[in-house]
Amino acid sequence: MAIPAGIALLLGYEQQMLLITGGFFIIMVSGGATMVAKQGMNPVEVGGWALLGAATATVIGMLPALWGLHRPEITAVERLEKAVASYAADPAPTVARTHQVETLLVTTWYILFDAGHVRGGESTSRVVPSESTTLSEELVQRTLTAHVRLARSNPSVGRRDDSAAEELTDTPNYIDLSRHTVPLARPSIRYRVYRSLHWYSQATMASIKVTVACLGAGVLGIACGFDRPDWAVLSAMLVLQWGPERRSGTIRGLHRVIGSVVGVGIFAVLHLLGVHDWTLLLALAACQLFAEVFVVKNYALTVMVSTSLALLMGGAIHLPLGEVVSARWAEIGLATVCSLAVLWLYPRVAAVRHAQRLVNRSFEAMGALLGELMTASSVQEDLSQRRDLQYELLSERRAAQSVALDAAGFAGLRWPRHLAIQRAGYRLLDFCTDAGDRTASPEEITRLAATVKDARETTAS
Repeated sequence: MAIPAGIALLLGYEQQMLLITGGFFIIMVSGGATMVAKQGMNPVEVGGWALLGAATATVIGMLPALWGLHRPEITAVERLEKAVASYAADPAPTVARTHQVETLLVTTWYILFDAGHVRGGESTSRVVPSESTTLSEELVQRTLTAHVRLARSNPSVGRRDDSAAEELTDTPNYIDLSRHTVPLARPSIRYRVYRSLHWYSQATMASIKVTVACLGAGVLGIACGFDRPDWAVLSAMLVLQWGPERRSGTIRGLHRVIGSVVGVGIFAVLHLLGVHDWTLLLALAACQLFAEVFVVKNYALTVMVSTSLALLMGGAIHLPLGEVVSARWAEIGLATVCSLAVLWLYPRVAAVRHAQRLVNRSFEAMGALLGELMTASSVQEDLSQRRDLQYELLSERRAAQSVALDAAGFAGLRWPRHLAIQRAGYRLLDFCTDAGDRTASPEEITRLAATVKDARETTAS
């Protein structure tokens, strides 16, 4: 049953933004809390203003539900259609634009998932009929049409083993854009947390890098006598929070340096203009507005306005300008050096072991799905196994791309293994999609098991 669109907005788009900026907000609030204590402010009063802001944002964000319960889903689909149409008309789209439209497609699917319009790889109008059946079917079909058009417009999307757009970003899209079917939703949070509890998981490796870089930047900042070591810690975390590869992480670090330096310059201009009271509020609102606009377009531009925003919110407007500018620039440089040092000195073998771990997880997911097909009365009963297998295949592909970027020679030798895993896994998923509600026969299961066995033998050789 579809839920109101206002709630879908919070569960969909806002959930994506939380995944992107959640770590940032934890560090930012922690750093701000240290400054509150340092400046002698009343923590209860500061917390009250923060809660008031959150409550105001929630109320305003939910107001559109009064005149359009499903408007967020409709708007997301309309935005996707316009973006795909513009992309298809471009004879030579850039990699950045390709990633933007791919991310928009993934976000739209997630909004439909969270709003209850899609379940188990098909529209809920075919699963649980409701008063919004027509709307659900329409939104799903329009999104799928845009999905197929995007796949046909960009030849690189059709290569399941490669994606030029994903290679240059540290925010992967966990939907296979080469498949012309309604995708499956993500696994549960419990599943994703459980699979991350391993030394060579992406989450653990990213956490280790962030911890080492932040400790190094913070300790060096204190040793150098800077008044805001938390600024260096935050900058280091923002470069490494997604666990990027060396190339994309270096690009992100350069964006951080350029954006932060210019952002401090913007703050200097505002400081010289003497903004205060209402003019300060207007400056804060303008910085926040442009931060929201640029966050999905360019990281360096986002950092420019977010840096000036942070300085204004931190009370630096009342401090001597020269000291603030020199200290912030020094801390930014220190944080960038620490983060890039950790990024390049972290052992390459860790990425290789991470990729091998996902190879094993992919085969385990295939075995679980085959076992479910043997005992289920209908192929549609294996939705959770299909969902988990899709997620493991996408994770394995991403890991293979990471190894290819950081250790091209090693990856070249292992690439046939990667392709064999992807073909076997997607053959299983394609069979489940085509089978519908019927029961899989023993002969079909035997053929599928043989495909998986052949893939395992290829990876062992």
